[in-house]
Amino acid sequence: METVLNVAEKNSVAREVTRLLCRGQAAQDIPSCATYCRNFSFPFTLQGRQVNMVFSSVAGHLLELDFVAPYNTWRGCAPGYLYEAPVAKQVSKGEGEKIKRNLQRLARSAKMLILWLDCDREGENIAFEVLSVCREVNPRMEVKRARFSALISSDIFRAVHNLVAPDENQSAAVDARQEIDLRIGSSFTRLQTLLLQDAFDWTEFLPSDRERMLLSYGPCQFPTLGLIVKREWEIQSHVHENFWTIYVQYNEENGPSAGKARFNWDRGNVFDRAVATMYHNMCTAQPQATVIDIAGAQRRRNAPVPLCTLELQKKGSQYLRMSGERIMKLAEELYQNGFISYPRTETTLYKQGYDLKGLVKSQADSGKAWSGYASQLLDRGFRWPLSGGKDDGAHPPIHPTKPYDYQGQNAQEKGKIYEFIVRHFLASCSPDAIGQETKISISVAGEHFSCTGLMVVEKNWLEIFPWTNWGGSESLPRLQPNQTFTPQAIDFHEGTTQPPPRMRETDLLAKMDEYGIGTDATVADHIAKQLDRGYATKDSASMTFAPTSLGESLISAYCKMGLENLWWPSLRGIIEGNIDAVARGRRTKDAVLSEAIVSFKRDFDAANEKSQILRDEVGTIVFAGRAQVAPQQPQGQPFASCSCGAQLILSRQDGIFAVQCAIMHAGHASKKTFPRRVTRDVQISQDSCAQCGDDVRKLSFTFDSGLLPPSYRHMAQCSRCVRCDREFANLLRTIGPSSSSSSRRQGRGRGGGPGGRGNATTTARRRGGRMNSTNNSRRRGRQQRR
Repeated sequence: METVLNVAEKNSVAREVTRLLCRGQAAQDIPSCATYCRNFSFPFTLQGRQVNMVFSSVAGHLLELDFVAPYNTWRGCAPGYLYEAPVAKQVSKGEGEKIKRNLQRLARSAKMLILWLDCDREGENIAFEVLSVCREVNPRMEVKRARFSALISSDIFRAVHNLVAPDENQSAAVDARQEIDLRIGSSFTRLQTLLLQDAFDWTEFLPSDRERMLLSYGPCQFPTLGLIVKREWEIQSHVHENFWTIYVQYNEENGPSAGKARFNWDRGNVFDRAVATMYHNMCTAQPQATVIDIAGAQRRRNAPVPLCTLELQKKGSQYLRMSGERIMKLAEELYQNGFISYPRTETTLYKQGYDLKGLVKSQADSGKAWSGYASQLLDRGFRWPLSGGKDDGAHPPIHPTKPYDYQGQNAQEKGKIYEFIVRHFLASCSPDAIGQETKISISVAGEHFSCTGLMVVEKNWLEIFPWTNWGGSESLPRLQPNQTFTPQAIDFHEGTTQPPPRMRETDLLAKMDEYGIGTDATVADHIAKQLDRGYATKDSASMTFAPTSLGESLISAYCKMGLENLWWPSLRGIIEGNIDAVARGRRTKDAVLSEAIVSFKRDFDAANEKSQILRDEVGTIVFAGRAQVAPQQPQGQPFASCSCGAQLILSRQDGIFAVQCAIMHAGHASKKTFPRRVTRDVQISQDSCAQCGDDVRKLSFTFDSGLLPPSYRHMAQCSRCVRCDREFANLLRTIGPSSSSSSRRQGRGRGGGPGGRGNATTTARRRGGRMNSTNNSRRRGRQQRR
């Protein structure tokens, strides 16, 4: 019997699909090399033949993109070189290697590989990672893709009996985004951090788990921050203006025209007090009001269109008061347990033939608070949902798949999200609400005033969706055309213009969608990054965002440099559009990569040249003129010109020879240190480098030949150019810099910053999508230790 290897994106999905395909029969456990990825085996009839189905999983991305050595260390090269530095995808150390070993062991005997990864771009990219790893040991295996939207029996069996080929274009789009974000994010993160880290005392800003300050940059992170900062600038720059207006008050308790109403002045707000006072005096001198028109019209409040990821985050943050990141994490768990469909979708329409009535019936039979409404919907009110006009071609809109059992961790929070999804789904299957609107217009001393009221006639979907209000002014007086009355009061009101409010999460999500920042699956992470990095704060009461002084200073610096592309979303929107074109097969990955890198490299060079502005803005806004930490300029003998125009110097400190630029600057080439155990002496030669020019002198080295590798012993005494000699550079890589070099200590840290707990690519390396399995950071809510 032939073996078919099946691979899911998470262990919980592999377990659930196995359970569904087994139809209640027990699957056999197979030993696994991976800690959290179990293996299952069971017999199955596939394409008319009996096979042995083996099910396993990964834990998000199996491979991670990074620069090759030495470019993957903080001081391995000048930040600007990262736009050309070679990159490679590799399996991460530790758990990633175990997962790879597990997959390859299973793949060796498999005739076919079925990829059950999540059906979005990121899942497609992970599918090709799995494919590449398995084909290393079994290049002839047939590869198929299972496409599904919910962990329910009907979807899973439909997928396994309608296997397709994996989509290389979707995967290439993710590869393009990953590389763009890696190069841009790492280069600017290094520029900002190396320039500012030692220029100020950051003690009060350091997180508890970090020893040194990290100033990260992300090509989606900063446009998001730019939206928050720009709104703050609009608030700060608002000039309050006084205005005046007039209200006519009607209040009749008895009689056929009983009721209350406030008529608003048709002129609205007048910003000249004298003019407003004149009109008010006219009205009070001739206070009799005449009804000049009564207009009635039927109004319709459309039911909501089917739910997509962005609307779930926007409405959820507004109505449930949860962050978008939290909503998506819990929604992912609901999906993994089969309670809702796949929660990462851009689709806002249902294709004809989708069994919506069956989904409504499951809610009618659930015994929940909304079950009665669902029953009524089936009896007489069901309507096919309106189309929102978007179809990502992969998944239907978000909807419930079975009743929630309110069991397990975070049951109450997940219950709130589930209830919102159910009520939204039932509302979308309901008729529109109907209302009757009445507008009464009056005249006082020739000035026109009006008021409008709305009475809801048929609530329909509003009955099941308590978060939306409509109508309210039902008690308008029953006035008649040409009727006259004396107002109870003619008020003269003074007001002041107000600045725009700070951005709520729903507003920020809408702006990010408008400009194309990120994807439906990553926008919540980009917002969370602002808080994690200390660039913005969130008020828990009002659910609004404000920039910190640090976040504002960084955006202000790039604004003063005239580099709008680095903080305003326009360019990022273009890049996202190009990445989408790659996914649809309209453009090539290489062409999109080239355009983005050229554009940002140009901005990087400009920012590097104007970096003093960045330092000045941080000093002024963040540190408010407090004394800065004066950088220690290296001392030594000049022997060549640096790429920045300053001098390269040869120095010796504590017995260690080193070469570095005479000016401390983030954009300069890295400091080269020569290991004490091997290096006996370094002197400036009288010879110039023929390739670099007369202003670049060679250095004469004396090494301990016994400690040199055999292939380099001919260089025990040599005269070399440290700028262009590749053989000498290879020697340094082989023997390594001095162990006491501060440059080495910072370059090999394991934090988010030099000397901290990561390297310079920690932040940027994963912006293309899901985290690697060994990273404990945010993974788009796709934690998989179930």
